[in-house]
Amino acid sequence: MQIGFGAKLRELRQKKGMTLRSLAEAAGVDFTYLSKIENDRLEYLPGAETIRDLAQALDIDAIGLLQLANKVPPELAKLAGNANARRFFQRAQEIASPKDWDALLDVLEKRETERSSGTKKGSQ
Repeated sequence: MQIGFGAKLRELRQKKGMTLRSLAEAAGVDFTYLSKIENDRLEYLPGAETIRDLAQALDIDAIGLLQLANKVPPELAKLAGNANARRFFQRAQEIASPKDWDALLDVLEKRETERSSGTKKGSQ
């Protein structure tokens, strides 16, 4: 059985040794709202931005919480489920400049061209 969003949030908070109030304050939400989330007493899950704020306050990767809440767009689900892809994008976000992104795209496009050429040669 998969653990629900609220229960997972409580587990993560307790692992960090945070009280309900301290997490609520760090994430910028009301502690009664956070209590309702943890106890599954809301008819809806928090929005993506609130989930990101909670993850930041807990010093954890937001993607896992966003996935648990079904807040990851389907187009990104495959990447979100890949730890190496998440780590790559996290590091790129931290250090990459616009020129770096262009260089990375050039490398990927070159690799795609080489792969396509290799496939054509192999089929002849």
